[in-house]
Amino acid sequence: MSGQLTPNQVVSHLAALSLRLDEVTEELNRADEEATELRGYATVANSEAFLRAEGAMDLRKHKAIVETHELRFAAELAEQKVRGLTRSQKTLMARIEVGRSTGAAVRSDISLAGSGVHGA
Repeated sequence: MSGQLTPNQVVSHLAALSLRLDEVTEELNRADEEATELRGYATVANSEAFLRAEGAMDLRKHKAIVETHELRFAAELAEQKVRGLTRSQKTLMARIEVGRSTGAAVRSDISLAGSGVHGA
């Protein structure tokens, strides 16, 4: 947005940001649930692989890690998505705060214009 904003433009922009925040929050909730499930699957698969493996303790541990790396990687990617959505959510909240400040400034300008006083 550039130039002088009207109160309706500010309200419309805030409404759009609010709707997008709701969408991101819902997506974040789904992603968080998925990440939790994937981490659980990876943990159980690693334990099962460890129990199946033969050899010294360290060898069994590393065999299990190698065998389950794809599940662990999927869980890590899901957790990264949650972090990204959390950043998006915080960004949207900051943009809404800026929009509120803009709205207050627009109302102040309108109020000053109506009083006959000119702003800087």
